[in-house]
Amino acid sequence: MYEFQFKQIEIKKDYKQKDFNEFIKELMFAAGVMGKDIAFTMTDSHILDESFLEDINNVLNTGEVPNLMQAEDKDYINQELPN
Repeated sequence: MYEFQFKQIEIKKDYKQKDFNEFIKELMFAAGVMGKDIAFTMTDSHILDESFLEDINNVLNTGEVPNLMQAEDKDYINQELPN
């Protein structure tokens, strides 16, 4: 665990679902494409909307968040991953 990068949501005044989705996307790119070891923590004070929990639940159950990645994101992933 010592070598893992610690990531936590930085709540701002107008933090919304879009911001949370971008954060999750960055985590997925860092862990999946770049191969970094990431430790993500989230406390109850970070849950500004119930949809945040739904997205985390989707990641834990299926490994993805529906409609998170756009076509260009998927193309980037395919290009970066080794064959």
